[in-house]
Amino acid sequence: MQNFFTKLYNFNKKLLPTIVLIFIFAPVSFSQNLNRQVESTSRFIFDSIPLNLDEITDSADRVFAGVCEEIEEIEKDPISNLRVVKYTFKITEAIIGINSDEITFTQWKPTTTDVGYVVGEKYVIFLYPNSRLGLTSPVGYMQGKFLVEKQGSNRGVELIRNKLNNIGLSKNLKTQKRISIGTDQSLNNYIQECSEAGKPIKYRDFINAVRYLSGK
Repeated sequence: MQNFFTKLYNFNKKLLPTIVLIFIFAPVSFSQNLNRQVESTSRFIFDSIPLNLDEITDSADRVFAGVCEEIEEIEKDPISNLRVVKYTFKITEAIIGINSDEITFTQWKPTTTDVGYVVGEKYVIFLYPNSRLGLTSPVGYMQGKFLVEKQGSNRGVELIRNKLNNIGLSKNLKTQKRISIGTDQSLNNYIQECSEAGKPIKYRDFINAVRYLSGK
């Protein structure tokens, strides 16, 4: 029995420095883990909301095509006291709620993870209304941000796609609710075909569909 307690004492004596280090660094480690968990949870929540193009359009306060001009990371926003990223875009086509040649908006940092922008690239963006803290984000997280790319032999055809490769745009994957572009069945069929196949959509056809859905 005495031998057992001697071994236990020696074991605890070896373990003590480790315990001390845990107590010293635990607050930092906990804070870092908490930030990671918050960001991970945020991505899960945003990723889990399936929306079709009609629902994305209906939820948006502003919709525009534009080129990203500037990205500024702010460690502590003076209004929200949160880590944020401020984006500035040159408007190439105003679609909903835009009446200027440039737009600046601010996002909470976790909502930019994996779906950031690149300076010089063109996008079509559906933005939620600003929160009371002045923050916004693309509708449905990655679903409301579309990259505009040029393809073809002379790179003259603009195509768009979001992070989900447009899957679910014609039909809400959860509710099975389909969009309806009643005045143009061929356009409706084209959007549906691209959405179900996960293919890029021609820019002009996409914009025409959005304008119809916003005004119906």
